[in-house]
Amino acid sequence: MDSPLIQTVSSHLIQEAGVQPEKLDEFLNETCEHLKQIMLSLDDAIDDGEFETVVSTAYKLQGALTNLGLEELSMVAKNIKTIAGSNSPAHLSCYFMRLRRELNSFLG
Repeated sequence: MDSPLIQTVSSHLIQEAGVQPEKLDEFLNETCEHLKQIMLSLDDAIDDGEFETVVSTAYKLQGALTNLGLEELSMVAKNIKTIAGSNSPAHLSCYFMRLRRELNSFLG
């Protein structure tokens, strides 16, 4: 059974992005792999305290989530980007854990 997140993404891709229904599974698989790589890079950058990398990676993630119709999660990525650029990045892990939890049904 598809999760609500996958249903939201599927609807957005078909209705807004013009992805053909017969190509949807392939597109979702590729997108999932791309998001996994971004999330891994973001996790590593946070762990290593590489805040410039956190900012650029969160920016990529924000755009990817917007393109999938996941506006609320895109805002979480934006918060990560903003906090990483500030002088007190204490809440980065909290925002990252929220993203990981929310995307879990999509990323598997």
